Amino acid sequence: MLIQYLKHIPLFSHLKDAQLKEIASRCKNVQFKKGSVVFHKTDMSTDLYIVNSGNLKAVLSDDEGDEMVLATFEKGAFFGELSLLDGKGRSATIVADKDSELAVLNKDMFLDLITKDPRIAIELMTTLVDRLRKADEMIESLAFQEVGERLVRSLMESASRDQKTVKGFLSCDKMTHKELAARIGSSREAVSKCMKALTTRGIVKESEGSLLISENALDLLRNRASS
Repeated sequence: MLIQYLKHIPLFSHLKDAQLKEIASRCKNVQFKKGSVVFHKTDMSTDLYIVNSGNLKAVLSDDEGDEMVLATFEKGAFFGELSLLDGKGRSATIVADKDSELAVLNKDMFLDLITKDPRIAIELMTTLVDRLRKADEMIESLAFQEVGERLVRSLMESASRDQKTVKGFLSCDKMTHKELAARIGSSREAVSKCMKALTTRGIVKESEGSLLISENALDLLRNRASS
């Protein structure tokens, strides 16, 4: 079963069955409950993790427990490649957002695979470039965009992954104001004020277990700001 799953991961999709079988035989599957930590920032480990199921997030935390979400990982994604490549401590803490199952591949095995098939390195670089671009976008957002626009963009990004629509609204899982603040690098108080304003203006609605955000949320937000 793992072999068939690996075929659908871009990093390994071009490999032959014999290679996939070798990877599957050397992967260790591990389970993490919602809220569990896979590893902490600065931990010295070099394994590569592949998400079989669930959802996880990479976060930075301060001494008061406030978080900033750097990235999220869903089924088919992988993480841990930075420490695998440079041997330094982990750059962020990984937390399970939902009950998750991961396949763990050790460094020696992965580097051996790259030596045998350089196309894996190309796929890895493609993913790293994509993550770097997203990091640049986050930096730009933190520097130049108001809290309201960052919040709307984050909600729309979450909704686009869920791909659900409800009469002109996109739907995403409901999150607490603290979780939303962590995703956009703001305070819970600022997010609460923005959510109240967005709800009053009909840009965001709450439904059972989900948040609904207008498909035209950014235009509505900008039109109000310029009027």
